[in-house]
Amino acid sequence: MATVAEEIIKPQKAGVFRTVFLYTGQGESTLLVIPTGPNLNDYKYVLVDCDRDKEPNEIDLILMLKDLFKTSGKLEVFINTHPHNDHIGGIKEVYDEVGFDEVWHSNHRPGGEHKEKFKELEYVLKKVGKNNEYHLKGTNDDNKVRTVSDKEVIKKLGNIDFIVLSPSEYLCDEIDDASADERYRRIHEQCGVIKFTYGTNPKSILITGDSDKTAWKDHITEYHKAKLPANVLSASHHGSRTFFKTSEDDEDVYETHLENIKPTYLIVSAPRKEDSPHDHPHDDAMDLYKKYVDEDGIFHLGKTPYSVIVDIDENGSLEVTIDTELIEEYGKGDDPEDDKKIDESKSNIYIHTTKIDNKPMG
Repeated sequence: MATVAEEIIKPQKAGVFRTVFLYTGQGESTLLVIPTGPNLNDYKYVLVDCDRDKEPNEIDLILMLKDLFKTSGKLEVFINTHPHNDHIGGIKEVYDEVGFDEVWHSNHRPGGEHKEKFKELEYVLKKVGKNNEYHLKGTNDDNKVRTVSDKEVIKKLGNIDFIVLSPSEYLCDEIDDASADERYRRIHEQCGVIKFTYGTNPKSILITGDSDKTAWKDHITEYHKAKLPANVLSASHHGSRTFFKTSEDDEDVYETHLENIKPTYLIVSAPRKEDSPHDHPHDDAMDLYKKYVDEDGIFHLGKTPYSVIVDIDENGSLEVTIDTELIEEYGKGDDPEDDKKIDESKSNIYIHTTKIDNKPMG
């Protein structure tokens, strides 16, 4: 009998690129299920970022992944957009308990409160070895990363294509002696941003990590303008205003990136605002997103909570579904509202997008 993870995460037909935006509270973890061949079991599994602590209802990645690979498959690649706690938390345990072969990362060293969990990533990098470690670096070429010796190499992820839009340059040495606050800001400025594309009528998913206004205004938008359009956008920094502003009272609001991305769907990986230590998602940021994305195309994972599954088939047809079963089976933490009902307005949503104009139907 299949486990819940197998039933929900593994596609029921060959040739589907599935992206699972997992609910992990104040953090982010996204699982890519990538087609590699013509058969049902021809899939490659990639985890983008890792967040594992004890927030209410968050999915325990180790329990879920162990169930997912109970009879077949394995996690092959871990991609880290940037080394902050809510994007690398628990990665040592995931490696020790589940395992993976390669690590792709932004090659930055954090300071302050992030130093301890960064040691977990260093542990994992040592375990996989330098031959299986790759650095993210912005490029206009598809499927390209860098070796630790800074050599450009082509790394295909099955049948999909990807492009690394950021970091545009390495600032590791430049910020080694900086304060923890300065490192925090500069790592967001140089955060990994990756676009994944699939289908004969291509559809794209843009993962943005915690990239901020400076990253997009100074490094990404103008250089990569032609590459920016994406059907699905992960809201940067858990729906923070830093995507648009340098501070809450910044009147120079930046929207050019969103004008060029033109997303149909927005995924916000954050708990309920009242449960977030940073008040994510910020109201002013969500108001700006709503200028470009219809409200029924915006999915805030922590609102009820739920995870979101995006499927793109070989023809480029895109479907979005909401899932609560993964949280019910693998959700951890003590939530005083464990028995509250799922918001009926979202719990049974199934959105189908046409191949022609990618607009929601019905």
